[in-house]
Amino acid sequence: MMRLEVNKLGRPYHKVPRIFNERFDQLDGQLSIYFLRKFRVNTGLKEIQFQMDSWVKKSKIFSSEVGNLAFCIDRPLLLSALHDYYGLSQEPQPENINPLDIPVSKTEERLLNKMALEITTLLCDSGVFPRPLTIKPDHNALITQWSYRIDFFVNDYGSGGFSLLLDGHHVDLLLSSLREPKPQRNTSENCAALVSASFTSLPVRLHARLAAVTRTVAELAEFKPGDLLPILLAERVPLYVGAKPLLTAAICEENGKLYLSDFSELIKE
Repeated sequence: MMRLEVNKLGRPYHKVPRIFNERFDQLDGQLSIYFLRKFRVNTGLKEIQFQMDSWVKKSKIFSSEVGNLAFCIDRPLLLSALHDYYGLSQEPQPENINPLDIPVSKTEERLLNKMALEITTLLCDSGVFPRPLTIKPDHNALITQWSYRIDFFVNDYGSGGFSLLLDGHHVDLLLSSLREPKPQRNTSENCAALVSASFTSLPVRLHARLAAVTRTVAELAEFKPGDLLPILLAERVPLYVGAKPLLTAAICEENGKLYLSDFSELIKE
């Protein structure tokens, strides 16, 4: 049951939860990959809650082609993410000190801005909106009343959750997707598409071997500051994923920096 205000009669505001719940598995996979990549934490989406006509005093406000939307996060969850981001261990606080009373540091503020932009962009690109949106920070907007608030809670990771706040224009854009016919896809195809999207978004680190120099231990012991080693750069260098060579690339220079270009696969004999 959800109370519908008089000014929303004739508009299917009560169907907004269905739009997010239908994509629960997709959002779960994308948020799991995000927290795993950024904070090395294995977690997932636990629950989504919804609230109409929400008043939020402090939030990170963004703008898009449609209007304004915002992000806010409970501080206990943000502090847990902060410690994981910098690899710190959380020390137990004295019982007479409330963690929420600790002053906000510049590091915490920077991480909040980073998470707000990344998670908001992730949620807007997850397919809940009928078209992609360009998310930009809006430092001049002063908005405390929002048409819809969507709260996301994660499994076994700190306490609290984070919220996506939408104005009336974004809610209308959400509801417009209900009027568009959607192609029918079976469950196996949905699972395959989710696995494919999750796999292709995994980070891969490439290593380029520019040059190799062979020296004896005696020669290494004679090295002094200012000594030079002769190095001859090849026309093409190998690129590695771990210890396995994958591609070759050419080296080019622009504005005093070296870049890799002209990628090609290794030819196997």
